[in-house]
Amino acid sequence: MECKSLNDCFRGYLKEIEVSQEVKETLENARLKIKRALTDGIGERTAQEGNRVVPRFMRQGSAGYKTQNMPCVPPAQQVDFDYGCYLPLSYHEDKSEPREAANDFFDMVDSILKPLAKVNGWTAEKGKKSYCLTLSQEIHFDVPLYSADKDFPKIRDMQSANESVQGSTYSACDEQEERDLDWDDLPTESIMLAYREDNGLYSWKKSDPRMLNLYFMNKGDDDRAIYRILKGWRDFNFQDGKGPSSIFLMSLAEKANAGKSFTDDISAELLMVLKFIKSMPLTDDDEVSVENPADPREGIKCPTEKFKVLQSRAVGFASAIAGNMDPSDASRSQAVQRHLGKRFPVIKDSVQINRRGALPSVRAG
Repeated sequence: MECKSLNDCFRGYLKEIEVSQEVKETLENARLKIKRALTDGIGERTAQEGNRVVPRFMRQGSAGYKTQNMPCVPPAQQVDFDYGCYLPLSYHEDKSEPREAANDFFDMVDSILKPLAKVNGWTAEKGKKSYCLTLSQEIHFDVPLYSADKDFPKIRDMQSANESVQGSTYSACDEQEERDLDWDDLPTESIMLAYREDNGLYSWKKSDPRMLNLYFMNKGDDDRAIYRILKGWRDFNFQDGKGPSSIFLMSLAEKANAGKSFTDDISAELLMVLKFIKSMPLTDDDEVSVENPADPREGIKCPTEKFKVLQSRAVGFASAIAGNMDPSDASRSQAVQRHLGKRFPVIKDSVQINRRGALPSVRAG
């Protein structure tokens, strides 16, 4: 697209980093295969133990609240899809040792998904907080394993597995697919996450992602635009894929804007967030904490060394948006590109309108 203003350039950038239709189809076909394999496999294994268990599934994280980007530097960075797998709490209550149940859960999932991965040319491994499947250099699936109260509602609605995503139809199978969980389907207590301890064994810990997921799922398109640009900026500046977490960046944005909705004036809103990042005081602690927007009693953390890098890069990025060196939109767009990479389009000098005229205002924040 031809950009006539800095906000046009930011909108063009959002299109450039949008997850491609091909990747969406790959993810959806993989989701169906993973869901089918785990549903059948867990059902069969637990039936052999005398108590058949049917897992439920939930899209979580960026896949749930629509903030995924195409990676800046694959394979260090990848499109991620978090797909929670939930078993009833009775699964580990019936075991003599809850820790044994957590390890059994991971071993069972590994025995089901590793053969599926081999057939499809994926790589599979047990992670610290999820089972991890790498589909390609650009895509990976994380399947966190949860237990929930055994009385959580059974799913009634059915939908075709030939699901449609933005006009594209998937035909992985002709069976009927039981719909994924909504947050309203789960109990408000007794959700446990299986995770790997320092000794290499898995155990359970309380972990209810409901509040944070619902908070960001209910945000608008203008909010998501700011989140996605911050994530793209992070990826360009931490090309090893080890920058601050996406949820930390999104929570920074929420704190900067006091939880209010962002406007469509991307330049002004982004400048306000960057100024907030620049102004955050540092302590001698190993981690920097920002308030969880869904639960102010909790903090979302980032290693201080990473935050220092982010803070130093925010100085230059804010200066580029503000046009401190040259206030014309063409020059500002070129300066911003140095902080976001070549996927950010620039304004050609010939397009700049009335270079000596009044410049658009920028929100001071």
